[in-house]
Amino acid sequence: MSETNLASANLEFQKSFDASLQPAEELRRSPEAQAEVERIGKANTYLPLDRDTELFDWLDDQRDAKLCGYVTSATGSGLLKACQLYRTQYVKRRGTLLEIPATVIYAEIDQHGGPTDLYCSIMEEIGHPLAHVGTLRDLRSRAWGTLKGYGVKILIIGNADYLTLEAFNELIDVFIKMRIPVILVGTYYLGDNILERKSLPYVRVHDSFLESYEFPNLTKEEIIEVVDDWEEKFLLENRRLNLTQIDSAISYLEQRSKGLIEPLYDLIRKIAILKIDEPNFELNQHDLTQRFGRRKQPRVKFDRKG
Repeated sequence: MSETNLASANLEFQKSFDASLQPAEELRRSPEAQAEVERIGKANTYLPLDRDTELFDWLDDQRDAKLCGYVTSATGSGLLKACQLYRTQYVKRRGTLLEIPATVIYAEIDQHGGPTDLYCSIMEEIGHPLAHVGTLRDLRSRAWGTLKGYGVKILIIGNADYLTLEAFNELIDVFIKMRIPVILVGTYYLGDNILERKSLPYVRVHDSFLESYEFPNLTKEEIIEVVDDWEEKFLLENRRLNLTQIDSAISYLEQRSKGLIEPLYDLIRKIAILKIDEPNFELNQHDLTQRFGRRKQPRVKFDRKG
């Protein structure tokens, strides 16, 4: 075969191969439907409820009394978003920087949660340009000076499960030397397996965080509020699912989310996309269970310590 014929054959094969690789959604949905699916897939929100107000009141009490403590919940409860919301009630952000005074600092820890990670997370939240520059001694000095300069009255640390013993001790020193109460925020593992650890090095950690608060899961009434709010925000009026008017659908959402707001949002998005693809699908507990039967239920809390 000549080079010209070979090149032509290769070109035809490439066109055929590329056509076979078209995304599946493009083959089964119209462009308008696919755009709607992508919009719903990106839907991200959080509805404050009475449980958030109660948490905020507890945090205010800890701040005023200058007491350290910790807050626990199941993964997906929305606790981290609630803490972000609490910060916004007291502190404004201008671009990447927090405005002074910043009486509440909320920082989330990334793995592996050592002292350097801790101070980098705090400085990133504040928007400090030198958040990752220097040794641990430099970062500590810079962070402490910044906390004092910003007038911080309470320091909240999210994902505290990731913290190492050394990082816990850094936070204890912040409280002892600067009188800034520290609130640890994490899963039940934080309270049951870390702060209750039966080892001598953790005695100081245990005795520094004696105040605790449990962030509750959603009640059935709150699930209804959340579902209505989501539909109002993200669905056109003529495309509402009206899930709260279908008792068996709410029972399904309650059972499958276990009262956790993030899994609940996941389920609503999935159901909304399903109704785009299958407008005649019946939104009842039986049919939803059949369709999404492979989805596992979240583990809210283990009965024993592990």
